Parts: sequence; C-alpha cells; structure tokens
Amino acid sequence: MNTNALKATLATAFLFALPGFASACTGVVDNAPEISETYVDETGQFHAVGADGWLTFGLGDQLVYFVCLVDNDNDYLIAQNGSANDADYELYSRFEWFVEGDQLYFCNQVTDAGSQADALDFAALPPADQANPTLSGCGVDNQAWSALRVVKP
Repeated sequence: MNTNALKATLATAFLFALPGFASACTGVVDNAPEISETYVDETGQFHAVGADGWLTFGLGDQLVYFVCLVDNDNDYLIAQNGSANDADYELYSRFEWFVEGDQLYFCNQVTDAGSQADALDFAALPPADQANPTLSGCGVDNQAWSALRVVKP
C-alpha cells in the first residue's frame, strides 16, 4: 500500500470515529457534504471530508473540524473547530467550495466565528470570491483557494 493510500485509509477510519467525540454543534442533521472524500491539496496537505467532520493533516499539526451544518445547494458547511487545534479552537469555521472545469477548490473563508450563527452570517462575513481562485479571493488575507484532488488507493 502506498503512502497516500495509507493516509487515506487512516483518515477514513478517523472520520468514522468522529461521532463519538463531543461537539457544541446544534441542530446537526445527518447530511454529508457532496464533496465527501479524501483529498490532497497542492501543498501536500491531506483533507478528509465527511458528514461528521473535516480533518486536515500531513504537514505538521492535525486540524479537526466537527460539521454542524451542510448546504450542498450553496456549496458550504459550518463546523466547530476542534479543541486541540492550534488556533481558533472551539470557534466556528465556514468552508466553501466550487468546481471550475474538473478542478475542485475550497476556501476556509471564516475561521474564528464565535458561534454557528456568526459563521453563517454572509452579510457580515461575505462569501469568498471565486473570480480568480488560483491567485486570490479566500479569507481575510485574500489568498488563493486550495485546489484539491482525490487520493486514489
């Protein structure tokens, strides 16, 4: 088994274990993101996305986000940041995604909202700009979106 396949297998096992962990998410509905899969981004960071969480690992710290709400029609999810994350722990994030051609992009547009409602407030925290994803449009620093590709076993 190659290294990427092993990492994908470990990520999948971790996602299956997430429902047993505590989260402050309210109103959670079993609604998997349409992009549920294990990916690697252009920096070599792995992302495992599922109905219960988004796990990022591979280049240092492991980051865990507990999915609170998924809106597949508008391509975003709200998650509570894990208590062991190195920054913004136990706050809320908004992950947005879109596909351009055959490339999936994602942006962690909001990383430090005080509540689910704050992370959902598109008036106060506008959606990421999809106009030029390889160069800008994501987050308060207007950085490039992350390009994801599925990890094949």
